[in-house]
Amino acid sequence: MSPWTFAPTLLLLASVILLLFALARSCVKSGLQNRRLERTNAVQTQRWDSEISGALQHAYITLAVTERAAEWFSTQVVRVDQESADVKSFYLVETSGSPLPRFLPGQHLLIERPPLDGLPTEFRCYSLSDDYQQSYWRISVKKNSVAPASVSRWLHEEIDVGDTVRVRGPSGSFYLQSCTKRHIVLLSAGIGITPMLPMLIETLKCSHDSVNLFAQYRDVDHMPFGEFLLNAAHNFPKARIHMWLSEFPRGVKGSSTNIIQQGKYTASDVCNSIEDLQRADFYLCGPEAWQTKLKNELVECGAIEKNVRFELFQESQTPEKPAEERKAAPCSVHFRQSNKLADFATTYPNLLGFATESHIPINSGCRTGACGTCAVKLLQGKVRYTRKPQFQLKTNEILPCVCVPDGNIVVDA
Repeated sequence: MSPWTFAPTLLLLASVILLLFALARSCVKSGLQNRRLERTNAVQTQRWDSEISGALQHAYITLAVTERAAEWFSTQVVRVDQESADVKSFYLVETSGSPLPRFLPGQHLLIERPPLDGLPTEFRCYSLSDDYQQSYWRISVKKNSVAPASVSRWLHEEIDVGDTVRVRGPSGSFYLQSCTKRHIVLLSAGIGITPMLPMLIETLKCSHDSVNLFAQYRDVDHMPFGEFLLNAAHNFPKARIHMWLSEFPRGVKGSSTNIIQQGKYTASDVCNSIEDLQRADFYLCGPEAWQTKLKNELVECGAIEKNVRFELFQESQTPEKPAEERKAAPCSVHFRQSNKLADFATTYPNLLGFATESHIPINSGCRTGACGTCAVKLLQGKVRYTRKPQFQLKTNEILPCVCVPDGNIVVDA
């Protein structure tokens, strides 16, 4: 039989073998692709689970901290640093050696200055200015008054290593709230840099689309934590640090390409550095007029108003009320504990000022509705707030520093 007789059969057999090989190869390739896809999906799912777990853990911690009642602690000063010409940092530990409670980046402590030389007890709020994972609390205080009753003067001139300071906290509704991929924008002026430091440290540990910090200073002598910010700019490229000096050293000029620039930053400078203003969270700390102006300008530039957060610790100058408001019918305030009934004078900007003038003892701290020091129970009647309280009040509590009576009231003071 001729070999050519088998040629068609051999060709058919070869074709079948090639087809089977191709199918096998295709199956192997498909299997490999499916396994790669499965691995990719598994990694993606694991990442999503991790992000969801992190978000839930963050929410749980935040709730636990914010719901915890602020307590008084006796702390000891273990270190004092001179940060700038008028700013000192005080490192505090619990006198008994017990661990200090956790705080949220941006929260503050209330400092008590005991009565001195006939002066009454005074209270002031100071932001915690270091990482919450440290074994100490740090507050950084600007000496902004030489008055005998000044808490900042007392800290600067009389408190040193080994001294005891009574504090309450941590507390405050101004804190870093985002733990997801967002654009974080930290904006400060002067001593307003203090709550931004723990916020910056925390953002460097998390996954955010971008982190921008703008710090406004007067000059190099009044530049607390300037060196820390420069180090952060060099060691953490993802953190965009912008430092502005109103007054540069003589003979030195700022540049738009440098970390330190000359002049004052604006809302346009801030917004131009953010890729998506709709997904940006802004945190402001500085003088009230500066905060109000910057917030309005940020919103005009496209920022979402509810995403612009700030906190006030200094009582602002209250403008004189219109004549028609000053002529409003007076109402009575009954201070139950003091057993005193008085007609509220509508010329007073708040209930706390009226109580002080009436010799009713009510402790006070920030006088801006942030610290809760003046919180008292409202036993009867209603009040009207002149500014939204930043402190989380309990049922039937009011903050006399930012409210006025709305009709006759009875107060537990």
